[in-house]
Order: sequence, then C-alpha cells, then structure tokens
Amino acid sequence: SSETALFLAQGFQTRGENDKALKYLREALAVETDPAKKEPLYTKIGLIEIGNRNYSAAADAARELRAINPDNGYAYFILGQCYAASTCPEDKVGGTTVYWAAYDAMSQAVSLLKDEPEVQKAAQQMMNAYRAAFPVQESCFFAELTAGDRYTILCGYAAGQVTTVRYR
Repeated sequence: SSETALFLAQGFQTRGENDKALKYLREALAVETDPAKKEPLYTKIGLIEIGNRNYSAAADAARELRAINPDNGYAYFILGQCYAASTCPEDKVGGTTVYWAAYDAMSQAVSLLKDEPEVQKAAQQMMNAYRAAFPVQESCFFAELTAGDRYTILCGYAAGQVTTVRYR
C-alpha cells in the first residue's frame, strides 16, 4: 500500500538511502489511485529530489502535486527552489529573471504553509535571498524592462511562468 511504501521510504531516507526511498515512493505512486494519498508521495519525492539536486524530477513532482491540490504549499516550496536553481541567459539581465518566479512561488508557499511554521520560516528566508538576487534597475533599463510590467520567463524550470518585473 502507499502507506507502507511511505513508511519504508521514510526509514530509508532517515538512513540516508534516498535512492531506495525514491524507489518505494515511485512504486506506491504506480499503484495508488486516490489523489489524496498521492499528495504525500509527491511531496516526499519532490523534497528528496531537491536534496539530491535533481531539480528536473523535483519540479515534475511539484507540478503533479500542484495539479492534485493547488493549495498544497509544498508544491510551491519545491517549485521555488527549482526555479532559483535554473539559469536563463536569454533574459538579458544576467539570468536573474528566474528569481522573480522563485520569489512568487515562495510567497505562495509562505501563505499556504501556515500549519508548518518551520517550513514557512525557511520559505521566508528563501524569499529574502531571491529578492536580493533580483536584477538591478540599470540592468533592467538596458534590457527595456520596467518595474511593474508583466514578464514571461524564457527558460529554465520556470519557463513560461508569468511574473512581474522588479528591481533589487
């Protein structure tokens, strides 16, 4: 069952055997049909993959999680980290536009993770770091980007995300 797989996965994760943990989580997902029971599985997969720096798999798990429950703060917590881990040299401001999307995702996570104060605090700290990585006004000026304008991220894990132009 998915509950047993989740229990086994937690045991393996505690021992630092993330590959075995992921194996059990993915096996449980393959047989689980109840979306409510898939949520914790996708959450665990996303968090483990973030820890493994496998951002592609983490982003995939977070998007599945968001599709099941758009009010699950972990989906945005994971996506924000994935967005920030990618680069976008095509943006003409040194690849920093991904931090706008990362900030937006973490802001959503903070608002949804009220029952998880430790995770909410971590998300707030990440938001602050992302804000500090926003492009400077001069870079945006030369890229013809004005504060408050809508902007679609061109590449990276945040490709296609619509956000707002902001300066550091």
